[in-house]
Amino acid sequence: MFVTDTLIATPGPTEIPHRILLAMARRTTNPDLDPEFFRRYDEVRSMIAEMLGARKGNVIVWVGEAMSGLEAAVANLVRNGDKVAVLSNGVFGDAFADLVRAYGGAPIIHRVEYTKILDPDKVVQFLRSEARDARVVTMVHCETPSGTLNNLRELAKAVKSEGKLLIVDAVSSIGGVEIDVGWGVDILIGGSQKVLNLPSGLTILAVSDEAWEAMERVDYKGFYLNIRLWRDVVEKMEFPYTHSEPLINGLLESLRMIREEGLNNVYRRHMAVAKSVIRAVEAMNLRLVPESESFSSPTVTAFYVPNGLSDVKAIEVARGYGAFIAGSWGPLRGKVLRIGHMGYTASINAMTNAIVALAKALNDLGYHVKIGDAIEAFLGGVRA
Repeated sequence: MFVTDTLIATPGPTEIPHRILLAMARRTTNPDLDPEFFRRYDEVRSMIAEMLGARKGNVIVWVGEAMSGLEAAVANLVRNGDKVAVLSNGVFGDAFADLVRAYGGAPIIHRVEYTKILDPDKVVQFLRSEARDARVVTMVHCETPSGTLNNLRELAKAVKSEGKLLIVDAVSSIGGVEIDVGWGVDILIGGSQKVLNLPSGLTILAVSDEAWEAMERVDYKGFYLNIRLWRDVVEKMEFPYTHSEPLINGLLESLRMIREEGLNNVYRRHMAVAKSVIRAVEAMNLRLVPESESFSSPTVTAFYVPNGLSDVKAIEVARGYGAFIAGSWGPLRGKVLRIGHMGYTASINAMTNAIVALAKALNDLGYHVKIGDAIEAFLGGVRA
């Protein structure tokens, strides 16, 4: 195949725009000692705080893939023997239960099918019955393996109505979907490698005042995952360990790009592109994983592999046509294909590329679709 550049249309890690690549390539200094680096780090915190409705002093960005933030949230809030309410409608929701067990906690799981989203009313019932003794609740905002988006605003309200602390995995939604930690989120975790279009390697944390107080009571003794060690790093001009200057430079550029476009415009773009990708998927007679389109995430579209086709082969052939799409995880492995439209790739040009590559791959594998119909459905959705 005559492909010069392959579009990364997976739901993270994602395509990295040239502006961010150039920012990461700048000459570095010593981030432990240079006041200018602390100024840039503080600017990053300010812009993230603005995005999330948080106070700057409650925002942390540290070196480590986002899983380090998920584990840290549990490690810093869960004591041995604590009951923890785990709300799950997917692979990563279930993973919180494993983290709770790893730190000696007892997960009490409220699970719904991967094709559905969490119902706030049923969550309240759960928290008043099986999980009434739980002090901490965990949930995932966007479940990328199934392409669903939970209603964070209403779920946070439900959790807070029962007086519990809420940990939220927002790794695949931060930057592409509206989030306000003021809704009732106590620790929100984001990552650099999804909508923010950086390589993996940075974790974003937004911590509530109530969570800081709870962490003091738990008194986690670890070092690398100890959130409390990061509370006053700018004021002290001292990081617990050496930061990544290239990644912070890239994140600062990413946040500036979002500010230039306007945060609400970014959210509208993700929503419009997601709906248009769904129109293209439907035009190819492919079935969405979420049982209702209203459950679908603005950052990823998941659909079932046609009967008799291999997800691995479809990915391989599509890549030959210039777009790298993804399969899925857990119980959905081998059954589902996914297209990520995150940040830079939530665009007409990127998704046209991805849809053409997918359609060509399906045709080559014997599942016949009309490429023109798929593209027209996509473009018609964007224009609508």
